[in-house]
Amino acid sequence: MASQEDLEQFITRVTPPEDFTDFWNDVIAELDSVPLEPGTSPVAIRSNDGVNVHRATFLSLGGLEIVAWYSVPTIGDGPFPAIISFPGYKGEPSLRRDWGRKGVVTLTVAVRGKLRSNSDFNPGYPGLLTDGIESRETYSYKGVVADCLRGVDFLLSRPEVDSNRIYACGSSQGGGLTLITSALRPEIQGGVAGYPFLCCFPESMQLLRSYPYDELNCYARAFPERVSNMLETLRYYDAVNFAGRITCPMAVGIALADEVCPPETSYAAYRALAGPKELWLFPDSGHGNAHEYPAKETSWLEKQLGLTSDPRLT
Repeated sequence: MASQEDLEQFITRVTPPEDFTDFWNDVIAELDSVPLEPGTSPVAIRSNDGVNVHRATFLSLGGLEIVAWYSVPTIGDGPFPAIISFPGYKGEPSLRRDWGRKGVVTLTVAVRGKLRSNSDFNPGYPGLLTDGIESRETYSYKGVVADCLRGVDFLLSRPEVDSNRIYACGSSQGGGLTLITSALRPEIQGGVAGYPFLCCFPESMQLLRSYPYDELNCYARAFPERVSNMLETLRYYDAVNFAGRITCPMAVGIALADEVCPPETSYAAYRALAGPKELWLFPDSGHGNAHEYPAKETSWLEKQLGLTSDPRLT
């Protein structure tokens, strides 16, 4: 188990490539050339008296159709604040109906490779982390990040959404994607990143021997001649290289006994954040199982949104 001293003493060797900004500006320009084509269809069986649930669709990089759960409060005319949520590596996006009674829209994005968004791209798990890793242009996460950016574009296209009150959250891979998306989309006003994955790839490969990071070690053993290209590609997708570009308020949760995402690497992302930030350390918890985390995430977002808890949900 890591100590707070371990976190503070850890120094990553990860640095952004010289053309990091140019690369992502080009990706965004490529994405902007794809029509959004947003659509929604009601899902009555998943709706209730507090929220209307819709199946949302939009186009992303390469023209892939991405699907999301889109939940809109039944009470009030809006525009409503919104929370966009990003999925973990293996799990499927959850349906966040709990925010409906609080007057908050939610969008949970099924990035490419997830169920409902995997008809044209399905590398599997394991598989996603090394798919196309030979080049920054072909790497799977170029599309995954683009899907997250497109989720923000979807919210901006909706008249019932207050474009000045969009927040982001996610855990594990979703935590890393929260950091990356918040850096690339200034419309996001704040976010919560729990147990963030996609941080300090070189060190994460060495500190632990567990999946998903061990996929990279398996790839390196199978293709030793490609390791230098792999590590160079990962520099463009390391959440630590995005963190310094985030100026909105952020909260980061770290489990000190995390057996999947080394705590030191998550702390490196937290330390790099350039705006107001809050750190939650969970000394006796492993990856994704800190009992206090869900309530802290909800409370932090409610505070940012200027809400009070609905007594019917407590």
